[in-house]
Amino acid sequence: MRKQLKKGLLCLLTAALMWGAMFSCSEADTYYATTVSGYRVTKVKKVKLRMTKGQKVVRYALRFLGNPYEYGGTSLTNGTDCSGFTMKIFRHFGKNIPRTSSSQRSAGKRVKSLRKAKPGDLICYDGHVAIYMGKNRVIHASNERDGIKITKNAAYRHIVSIRRIVR
Repeated sequence: MRKQLKKGLLCLLTAALMWGAMFSCSEADTYYATTVSGYRVTKVKKVKLRMTKGQKVVRYALRFLGNPYEYGGTSLTNGTDCSGFTMKIFRHFGKNIPRTSSSQRSAGKRVKSLRKAKPGDLICYDGHVAIYMGKNRVIHASNERDGIKITKNAAYRHIVSIRRIVR
């Protein structure tokens, strides 16, 4: 009985480690899927995930989470404002969008509603802009106190327009 329990725990630990590998890959494109039958891992295989361009935009933007806000700034590491942040993120993907939040309201293609928004879309507010992450969250250069952060309610302000820059 003790030997079976030890073997079962070892198997569960292996499965947990493999499950953890799914989220720990540097590019988040590949992970290991495990099939557990009873107490035994019966199959381990490498699986390739396909990410949309918008998801790649969000993944890139997350690299700068916690960096400082600076009014008029465009440095993703030393300080940027909201529109400088979005401009630089999209420039990394070869998309040139205007510098100011008000002019970014007309960049790309219009998205009719927040329900139709996809990761990587611009969420434009009055005097502010953010990148939609999915699941009603945005990443943005917020203010001097918070810097670049995630806000869990994409409609925390009145949304003026939603724009799709990448497909």
